Amino acid sequence: MSSALTRVAYAYDRLRAYPPEVAGRIATAMASAVSGRGEEPVLLELGVGTGRIALPLIARGFPYIALDVNPAMLEVFRQKAAGVMRKVRLLQADARAIPLPEESVHGVIVVHLWHLLPDWPKALAEALRVLKPGGALLEGWDQVEAEAECALQERWRALVAEEGVRVERGLHQRRLAEVEEALKRLGLKPKSRQVVAWREERTLREALEALEERLYSFTQAVPEAVHARVVSRLKAWAEAEWGSLDRTFPVEKRFFLRVTRLG
Repeated sequence: MSSALTRVAYAYDRLRAYPPEVAGRIATAMASAVSGRGEEPVLLELGVGTGRIALPLIARGFPYIALDVNPAMLEVFRQKAAGVMRKVRLLQADARAIPLPEESVHGVIVVHLWHLLPDWPKALAEALRVLKPGGALLEGWDQVEAEAECALQERWRALVAEEGVRVERGLHQRRLAEVEEALKRLGLKPKSRQVVAWREERTLREALEALEERLYSFTQAVPEAVHARVVSRLKAWAEAEWGSLDRTFPVEKRFFLRVTRLG
């Protein structure tokens, strides 16, 4: 496993984590969607990452199958879940080819994954294949409002454009809409709601690190040499614009959950 993959996994774990009370609210909403149906619910998460969704559910006793294609993410998850692994199964696999039998889990969790898969219908079909009748597809996503971070990302995009590279933004929300339409075409009835809203403080240095480590999907198609040049220029611009990179700014966040039940 490369040191670069490991570094990015740890950066993701630090910079994309939920505060404990927020993670608890999310876990409660997901648990309520799969509980009370007569048998112990088994949960499968596609793209588990470092466990920000999984760990609070595992702590509540749910048998959990944690799937990710990235071995570094799974290793960080394994270290964090070391004390509660009795009911956890790790799967290094692609969400488009889930190595599980049909109708084998009660809930499939998908958070910030669809937009990473150009052929997402394969993953959606697989998620529905492994769900038991009456089981639930649980899709989650964040909405973030942060003026300073938005300005930083827009400056990054402009600098990338100066290098002759086009960056696609907004794919995440478009893909959520596409998946919802696909579910409705199957005769299913997805229902969305806001689970929790909260406020965080973030430093400019942290926002820059998230861009530098390519933690956002829109950064990943930029060639490495271009990305390195742009990040260097971006840091200089941020210091000139705001002064200290340790300056904090507010981030308003909301988490949404879409539940689609089979049968």
